[in-house]
Amino acid sequence: MNSGKVNEFIEKSEKMRNGFKESLEKPKSDFEIKWMKHFDVLPTLFKEIYEVCDGTSPSIEDQVFWDFLPGYRLMQGDEVISSYEHEFAGTEFDMYIPFLKDCSSNYYAYAVDDKDECIILISEGCTEIIHVSIEQFWDTIIAFYDEDVYYLDEDGYLSYDFEKEGLVGRKYNPGVVYWNE
Repeated sequence: MNSGKVNEFIEKSEKMRNGFKESLEKPKSDFEIKWMKHFDVLPTLFKEIYEVCDGTSPSIEDQVFWDFLPGYRLMQGDEVISSYEHEFAGTEFDMYIPFLKDCSSNYYAYAVDDKDECIILISEGCTEIIHVSIEQFWDTIIAFYDEDVYYLDEDGYLSYDFEKEGLVGRKYNPGVVYWNE
């Protein structure tokens, strides 16, 4: 995978929400240096995202651009590092790093389990694998745009069709328990 998937997703977001791309913070040139002070490795997922942008500010002025995925904001690089150090070091996964956050304490996180990369959902203290690869994560959330799962509600906020999300999620993530519950 390359940052092409990140850019493709951002372009689809921009097409639906004109101004989304501009709302993302500009990438920071020292991201990789800061990251390597805290971790042994820079996973490709983070390298590709944070080369393109530095996420969304928690205090973004225009709230219609807060969502990267419905209900979840793309955390800024420094925030990812800090959140890992203060909340997520030492879990059942070999590596477990949040990168999308809601208004509560729920996260999407990058995880490594037995050398396999995956995306997990952390909700109400429970963790569940939702994508068994980074590629499946990008393919699924891009498909959510292509297959009309995502839409704008009457106030212009990103929302989703719950039933379609399940159908498309199952299609792109066969065998993943989360999508088959």
